Amino acid sequence: MAQATVSDVLAQATIRRAITPEHVRFYEEQGFLIYEDALGADEVQALTAEATAICRGERGEIAGSPPATPDETDDELLERHLCIHFPHKTSQLMHDFTAHPRIVDVLTRVIGPNVKCMQSMLFIKSAGMPGQAWHQDEDYIPTRDRSLTGAWIALDDAHVGNGCLWVIPGSHRPGVLWPQAVQNDRRFDCTAESYGFPYTEDDEVPVEVRAGSIVFFNGYLLHRSLPNVTESGYRRALVNHYMSAESLLPWFFEEGVGIALQDHRDYVIVAGTDPYGWKEKQDLHRPHLRASGKGGCAGQKPKE
Repeated sequence: MAQATVSDVLAQATIRRAITPEHVRFYEEQGFLIYEDALGADEVQALTAEATAICRGERGEIAGSPPATPDETDDELLERHLCIHFPHKTSQLMHDFTAHPRIVDVLTRVIGPNVKCMQSMLFIKSAGMPGQAWHQDEDYIPTRDRSLTGAWIALDDAHVGNGCLWVIPGSHRPGVLWPQAVQNDRRFDCTAESYGFPYTEDDEVPVEVRAGSIVFFNGYLLHRSLPNVTESGYRRALVNHYMSAESLLPWFFEEGVGIALQDHRDYVIVAGTDPYGWKEKQDLHRPHLRASGKGGCAGQKPKE
């Protein structure tokens, strides 16, 4: 994509004071939005301090993460964590941020009045750590109504050098989940890579944002990130996933329940009401470090 076109697309994607009908139309057409400086410096500082406390085990056990030692520095601690799943299950602060007013303001405009949060992920991504290959979040969290929306909260300035998001604008519109395959590219962690889609690298756009900004993107949007190739520092981000509360969530299957009625009920209502509030809630997930595998895997720096 030509540089002038990239700049124009990013300008149209950016919310600076409040979301407008034009932003909603852009999201529907292009599949992403950027809420610039949505969080204040004090909120970002509180979240980064909380991230360190979580990695140190001060908010409870993180499955797969070795216990911190008393003489381990914060940098040494953070460098061995790439991604922690479900931090909101152990941190009250991160639980509260799932329903941050500016997040809810955007979600109720692009999803609807009733919204639930099913997942949070805390990315640390210190210098030398890998990114993620091309993928669609709907591959991992299957909604029935295509309402899946990610809210990617930048806790550090995110730029090309430290592994910011890259997106392919409009790639959500076909509503197709492209096939995936195991990849052994040392630039990426162990997640599978989508392939077979009719786009090239000329179509991708880097989403460089300041700390405190939030990138919203559709669950069908193709996106990826590259490694943090800086000499030091982090590209920390808190990523929450949301969907319409009207939709059932066939995430993990319950034996003896028909496919049309499968409904994963470990979630938080962040806006409106729960149309299925008469059903029993579940407590299924525990915070854990992303599992390791081939390539530049979670918790390991890619080998030279």
